[in-house]
Amino acid sequence: SLPVGCPSMVTSGCETARRMRRVIARDIPSPSTRRALIERGDADMSYGLPPKDFKDLAEAGKLRVSGVPIPNAIWYVAMNAQVGPFTDKRVRQAVAYAIPYDKIMQAALFGRGLPMWGGGAQPSGEKWPQPYPYTTDMDRARKLIADAGGGFSTTLLFDAGSGTIAEPMSVLVKESLAAIGINLEIQKVPGANFRGELQKKTAPMVINRFGGWLDWPDYFFFWNLHSNNAIFNAANYQDKAMDGLIDSARFTADPAAFFHHQHRLAELGELHGSAAPRWTGADHQHVIVVHRGSPERVNGRISCRNPRLLCSNRANPPGLLTS
Repeated sequence: SLPVGCPSMVTSGCETARRMRRVIARDIPSPSTRRALIERGDADMSYGLPPKDFKDLAEAGKLRVSGVPIPNAIWYVAMNAQVGPFTDKRVRQAVAYAIPYDKIMQAALFGRGLPMWGGGAQPSGEKWPQPYPYTTDMDRARKLIADAGGGFSTTLLFDAGSGTIAEPMSVLVKESLAAIGINLEIQKVPGANFRGELQKKTAPMVINRFGGWLDWPDYFFFWNLHSNNAIFNAANYQDKAMDGLIDSARFTADPAAFFHHQHRLAELGELHGSAAPRWTGADHQHVIVVHRGSPERVNGRISCRNPRLLCSNRANPPGLLTS
């Protein structure tokens, strides 16, 4: 028997009769089985289903689907900036203009995300993540490729463990880049080997996702774009000016200097974002829960209102997506 109640620090928004006699958690590896269990009423709540299942369940209207974006979590395509065909910045920019962002959002993510493309020419403060300025523009992509010497053939890697989302993304990227003369061979890497491939820093192009613990640009940039070349720096990106800003932001004790560095990092991120075009951020990776009834009750038993599965003093926290 596991008592479930509200955190002791929460003083409002939670009823006193909020304890359950028992919560049974079962590990069901198959998404289709999890979907079947909740559809026929054998389970009250599930998460981690493929995006299409969430879309279908939401549209059917019999179950409630609630999603909360995970801060600082981004899907992106990384191009190796040190070796291979993407060392030329014009080629990386061409790819950034050729990515079919809207198609990826609809066909791979089924609309459950926030776009990380189509932003302004300048960053909006030190907020992170935020949309970068690229959008799909095939004419500009073709011109940049022509200026850089024409098309070529290369490979694109993705993690087979994330294949439900990453594979349709890869196919859409392959189709779009073929239109500007870049022919991709898609390689599906087993999940157990994927990080080993990232560590080699030899892959020309990778579709990957990153979820950070902290919501600051310096955290994201340190792990993904710093010259210390952590495993998450799938683009093998190195820039001394960016390194200096990252290190200053991480260790300064001056709040004004810290926020100045954060803004400059966001600015450089937009300038150099062509090293890793991104299509969804916190912005896709959601905690998405499908449950029976309203967010307030599960099979007649009162639960915390916040679908994060924790109680909040607000019924609908910022960023909550329900359908």
